[in-house]
Amino acid sequence: MKQAVLLVGHGSKMAGSSDAINQVIEALRKKEPATIFQAGFLEIQSPNIPDGIEVCLNQGADEVIVIPYFVQAGKHVVQDIPRIVSEVKAKYPHKNIRLAEYLSFDPRIVSVVEDRVRQAREGVKTS
Repeated sequence: MKQAVLLVGHGSKMAGSSDAINQVIEALRKKEPATIFQAGFLEIQSPNIPDGIEVCLNQGADEVIVIPYFVQAGKHVVQDIPRIVSEVKAKYPHKNIRLAEYLSFDPRIVSVVEDRVRQAREGVKTS
């Protein structure tokens, strides 16, 4: 079974706004070359979530895991993304399309925040 992961960001008009999500996808592709990794966006940018899922399916995926790349549970995480994924699942009943948990809290994020605090204190620009 060919598996795909669609990492869903919010989307923005700002140039370079998807650089971080694309870097995560590239790192994941290197770790798991047999898995399809794709970015998708809730709004503004392309591909949107349904199109992102279709990109994965067109690359031969039998299963697509949709991961909201969000750290807060807001309307998009609780209502919008589940609704969109549910609509796409109805369109492809023969495919296994799963909605994973959003990033939320993870102890590993604490160390990233600590790094950012340290860098700010030292005057190191991270981006």
